Amino acid sequence: MAVEFCLTMMAAVLLVAPVAEFYRLSLFDQALARATHEGARAAAAADPSQCQQAITDAFNSVDLAVWLLDRNDDRQVTVANSDGWPTGAEEVHTTIVADPDLFIEDDEVEGCGAAGTNSWILVRTRIVVEPWFGPLQLIWPDGIQRQQESSARNQV
Repeated sequence: MAVEFCLTMMAAVLLVAPVAEFYRLSLFDQALARATHEGARAAAAADPSQCQQAITDAFNSVDLAVWLLDRNDDRQVTVANSDGWPTGAEEVHTTIVADPDLFIEDDEVEGCGAAGTNSWILVRTRIVVEPWFGPLQLIWPDGIQRQQESSARNQV
């Protein structure tokens, strides 16, 4: 009886654990999407010199994002302005691009653009999620890369 129970439990864990891991990954995606959206809205309403700080403040106002993305347990999400992917203890990397005219190719500028330009602001955020389930750690030893984008119209 104990042997059958052990075999059944092992099979159940092998089926349930990956489903739980993909649910967890979906939760990270949803939190990142919400925080990215709030960050884009905050950057669009902020002074161009303060748009990175506005994004950081917006990330820290989304409780689910703080709970999931805070790796060093200081109850703050660290948002760095970078084109790369976070590594190690880094939490969130963000890229901010302003596009004054959507119909002209290659006219994007880095950052929130100048005040009064009435441009579109694109905020792209990236995180790396460390797998919880052992076999997935073997597949993705450096973590699973997730990215979200959100746009807003510059309101300053």
